[in-house]
Amino acid sequence: MPSRFNALARAVAILLMVWLALSLLVNLPSDSAAFLGPLHWALALEVGAILAMLALGQAWAGYVPRIALHVLSGSVILLFVIRAADLTAQTMVGRPLNLFLDLALVPAAAHVAAVMLGPAYVIPAAAGGALMIAALHLVLVHLFAYLVRGFRQVAMRQAFAGISGIVLALTAVQGLAPADIIAWRPISGAASLIVVEQAGRLSSTLARQAAFRADLANDPTLQINDAALFSSLSGTDVMVIFIESYGVSALDNERYSATVRPRLWAFGERLAKAGLSVSSGRLLAATAGGQSWLNHATLSAGRWIDDQTLYALFLTELPRTLVHDFRRAGWRTAQVMPAITLPWPEGHKLGYDATYVAADMNYRGPNFYWGVVPDQFALDFFARRELEVPDRPPIFAMLALISSHAPWLPVPDVVGWEKLGDGTIYARWADSAPEPREVWRNTEAVRDQYALSIGHSIDAVAAFLADRIPADALVLVLGDHQPAPVIAGPGASRAVPVHVVAHDPGLLRPFDRLGFVPGVLPPPPPAGDGRLVRIDALRAFLLAAFSAGTDQGKRGGEVRSPRQVGVGAMPR
Repeated sequence: MPSRFNALARAVAILLMVWLALSLLVNLPSDSAAFLGPLHWALALEVGAILAMLALGQAWAGYVPRIALHVLSGSVILLFVIRAADLTAQTMVGRPLNLFLDLALVPAAAHVAAVMLGPAYVIPAAAGGALMIAALHLVLVHLFAYLVRGFRQVAMRQAFAGISGIVLALTAVQGLAPADIIAWRPISGAASLIVVEQAGRLSSTLARQAAFRADLANDPTLQINDAALFSSLSGTDVMVIFIESYGVSALDNERYSATVRPRLWAFGERLAKAGLSVSSGRLLAATAGGQSWLNHATLSAGRWIDDQTLYALFLTELPRTLVHDFRRAGWRTAQVMPAITLPWPEGHKLGYDATYVAADMNYRGPNFYWGVVPDQFALDFFARRELEVPDRPPIFAMLALISSHAPWLPVPDVVGWEKLGDGTIYARWADSAPEPREVWRNTEAVRDQYALSIGHSIDAVAAFLADRIPADALVLVLGDHQPAPVIAGPGASRAVPVHVVAHDPGLLRPFDRLGFVPGVLPPPPPAGDGRLVRIDALRAFLLAAFSAGTDQGKRGGEVRSPRQVGVGAMPR
């Protein structure tokens, strides 16, 4: 009898350890804060189903084919990989995984990692990850084969039957108990739901594509004649300057505001000395944590472009944008993209008269990791190439600065314009900066660097506005998106600060209708992002506010929140 009891106890221990270990793999949470938390330790019904198939195969046929073991192992690994990818998406860009969209972004993510950490680290890490998956697969196949042999023993079959009965009973009890009474549930059947969720997101994505394509026929400029288009801005240079990763967390989160707000106050003081007025507000960006180009396109097109498939549709259909609006009204148009270092054929589809990428700027200084060309150098290039040209037409320009991109170092000083030269001056900061992999071992150090880099970009833009823009310019300075959740924090707003700058205060008054207020600080945040104006409203707003004969209370001037628009509803 003791030997029989010992055999049964040993079988129970083995099955529980296997069940729990595999459950930890397939129950990987989407929130890093929940890693190894109570919900992570729940026994997964999906693992129980795999064990049941092994037991039944042994009982009915006396064996389980080797190919079946490989399939079951692959199923566990597939769930683990999808859940790990979901955790990564939530951590890096603050949204759930969408395989249909995100698989296309893997090369871009690999490129970012290679630039930040270097191929010498990224390639071995990728190879190591592949080897770990292969090793896990072999371990699982051998584990399942071991269990099949174990199910030949009466004790193992009895142990599994008993455990299964208890698990099913607990599952039934859980189903009857309200969630607010039992916070932790020892049994989970949610591991495989992520596959169902991915199928649902595919269906939703396809539906949004169809709605987006249908909406392209609606264009607010069709009701405005050429003579009226931007007539209130006649002869005015209009610039949109994106500051990389400049989200409202930089101003609202005390962790960063202690560094960033003083730079913003200095920004305002320098503008005031130059005779410039400024109003500030908050707008809701289409993305968080990355994919800046989606927010560039969203603002320009006046359409909510929050995923790569909609962006691909945008490039295919090429609807009218602010670029076309200003060209039609007689402005020269240019885009300045200092982060672009590879061939960029889609850039020439956007309709600008001139497109400037990193190679065009004659920068000979050190590589600032992801931000190849520092912000001040890019702004100086634009001023010399486009603004300080005699007898030119007014210009509409979009500039996407990059110095405040992760890894947020080196952080240079703003220097006198005459000292920039060919950029070799930046070697002093590049040579003294730590390696990203050293800084990124410490989350607090990373956060420090984020605040410092945002402060530098604000300083560079302040110098540009105070020293280099014409007296009749209208400039919008805004963030392209919030930083990743590791910086902004879980559940952070997706809003970005927007500062509108001009010598003529009259050019700023229309922005009052967007909730903007005088000064460099936006108004306090509203109760939830649903009450914010989105950046896709800017195109229609600008057309209505600065074109003669438009009804600002109707389509062109209507300010829409995310919950008022079907196609642009915030993704779940």
